[in-house]
Amino acid sequence: MNFFAWLVLGLVAYTSGFSIRHFRYKGTTLPNDKKWQYAAIFFVIALVVFALLNVYVMHKAALDMMFVAVSSLVATGVFYYGISADTNNKMNLPD
Repeated sequence: MNFFAWLVLGLVAYTSGFSIRHFRYKGTTLPNDKKWQYAAIFFVIALVVFALLNVYVMHKAALDMMFVAVSSLVATGVFYYGISADTNNKMNLPD
């Protein structure tokens, strides 16, 4: 997999978290326990996706557990940043 593929996967992870925060919980704060539940669900989905990428895209006969685990953890961290980023920053110009 090339660098662009990793950037696209990171963008998908961040956008998933951002869209949950922006569209599902618009105007309200996301409870902390819900953040962890969404992150756990995303981690399981990421495990499956990276295991499939390992077998079908990279054509490895054996499952590379280190690749799957580290990639899933990084993707979950990016997802968690997307779901828990500060939304109060309006980027207003200073007076």
